Amino acid sequence: MPCIRVNSLCRSGDMVLINPDTQRVFRCMKTYADKTAACHKLKVASTEVENAVMTVIKKQAEVVLACDDLTNIRKASADERQAAAYEKQISQLSEQRQQSYERFLGNEVDRDAFHAQKAQLTAQINRLTNQLAVIKQAERERGANEKAAALAGEALNDTATPKDIVNALVEKVLVFPNNHIEIRWKFANFAVNA
Repeated sequence: MPCIRVNSLCRSGDMVLINPDTQRVFRCMKTYADKTAACHKLKVASTEVENAVMTVIKKQAEVVLACDDLTNIRKASADERQAAAYEKQISQLSEQRQQSYERFLGNEVDRDAFHAQKAQLTAQINRLTNQLAVIKQAERERGANEKAAALAGEALNDTATPKDIVNALVEKVLVFPNNHIEIRWKFANFAVNA
């Protein structure tokens, strides 16, 4: 099983793995002598934490894989077409702005007309650039969702080792004194709700 970094919600922070050759347990060493601490003498068997984390990962993987991807695929295709259209429009507007400048340099238009046209073209370019940025962000999020789905598939099919799966998905595990754990995921796309 993987070695998991465990934090407890106590004043000291990280719990340490002790007895690595025999029964491995996580213990909060900094508050071990402090009888007033909520985590005083708190210790958790590493196998319990590892098994609990893998159980949560497999259940979450089922949720991730149960999500309907058809609408995302259609949306991705439409977004790709829209992004290409925005990029083409930005290129055309940039060219028009350059031509306007060249006409100004050739004394075909006066300074005020050039500045007015430049401001109008720049505003249009900025608007399209912002819309393109929104689409690109959605593409990055879809990529993260696809990665989460791939990791979910590996978790359920046991195609990767538990250590690899945990290292890819889990930032840290919080252990509470009442045997409750909380997992902090490396990316939110794996922690979707059904």
